[in-house]
Amino acid sequence: MQRTTSGFTLLEMLVVILIGSVLTGVTFSGVQGVQTRLAVQGARTMYSTIHQKARSQAIEMGETVIIQTIPATDVVRTWKRSGAGKAVDETWNFQTEMDVDIRGDGFYMCLTPRGYADRDCGALREYGNDSGFSTATTAQRVQFWLGTDSTSVLVMPMGQLVR
Repeated sequence: MQRTTSGFTLLEMLVVILIGSVLTGVTFSGVQGVQTRLAVQGARTMYSTIHQKARSQAIEMGETVIIQTIPATDVVRTWKRSGAGKAVDETWNFQTEMDVDIRGDGFYMCLTPRGYADRDCGALREYGNDSGFSTATTAQRVQFWLGTDSTSVLVMPMGQLVR
């Protein structure tokens, strides 16, 4: 008598599980890399949007708006005139909001009602004395890092952004 069996052997099942595990691992690592790249590109886009919003507000209000980049705390702030002084308008923390680090030198830029940067901040010139940062008199590179992926934006002295 001959006995016929149907189904898979244990060895065949182990081979299928091994192949499935390898394919899952490759797919997962590829997706993780894409997510990291998208996060740093999103941070660069967010910085560009903040910068353009500050410029638009300066033009619309007819007042100087300051944008400050603080890499030590991964923060970008905008400042507006408040009476005779200045006050923080908005603050964005790239580490807590996007899990992205900002690297580079800390600086601030005063965007005028004419839509360009004023190196000495006009009427808000005293801001430079208490900020601990210098004005952007030369091009400043702002870098965004997550793991080993990075991207950057170059802030030119007159307020233009180069991606």
